[in-house]
Parts: sequence; structure tokens; C-alpha cells
Amino acid sequence: MGTLQPTRRRVPSVFAVILSACVFAPAFAVVVDCGEEHYVSGTHRLPTHEEAMAQCREHETAMTQTGAWRSVRSCYDVAPPGEHGPWMHGRIGVDVVASAGGDPMTFEALWMCKPTAEREMDGPAFD
Repeated sequence: MGTLQPTRRRVPSVFAVILSACVFAPAFAVVVDCGEEHYVSGTHRLPTHEEAMAQCREHETAMTQTGAWRSVRSCYDVAPPGEHGPWMHGRIGVDVVASAGGDPMTFEALWMCKPTAEREMDGPAFD
């Protein structure tokens, strides 16, 4: 019985480490290597992933510096990137809470770009 005590004490600490890793680590890692070409539709030009992330950080800083918002989760990729022909696209979000009422909000921005490297194709190749 004396040897089980240390194990019982370690189980909660191991569980806490695993739980915190699951909660605070992103569900997926997004690696987007965009070229300089931008997707343009009419007069609207979408930013690349890097540009959208930088804009998100600027907006987050501006919102939290005034004191009107508190940051809950800094800029992050909302979902894995999608594809539209040769273009990759996605959404970047930032989670904040209104200081006055405590209402949680998520602000999102779109991005789209052509990757610089060729991606591997899924499935069989056909001639």
C-alpha cells in the first residue's frame, strides 16, 4: 500500500499537465507560405495570411489599449486552410470580452493567397 501513494499523487499532476496542453495548445498547426500575389475580386483585395495576422494584432492592440475590450485569445487561425483552385484561404479570429458588460465577442478576418511551394496532391494521379 505504501508504494501506491506516490503514484496517486502523480496522477493528478500528470492529468493537469495533459489537460493544460489540450486546452492551451492549438488544435492544429497552420503553416502557410504565401507568395506576393493577392486575390482580387472587383475592388476588394484580400490580404495574405501574414498580412491578415499582422492586421489582427494591430486591431487587437487598438481595442485593448482603450480599455473597452479585454483580450481572451489572441489572433489565431479559426480553421485549417481551405483551397480554391491554386489559392489557399482561411479566417483569422481574435476573442475579446467587453469591459463594460462582459459580453464575449469574436472578430474574424479573411485571407487568401497562392502558396510559394507546390503542395502534394491527395489521392491518385490520373493521366
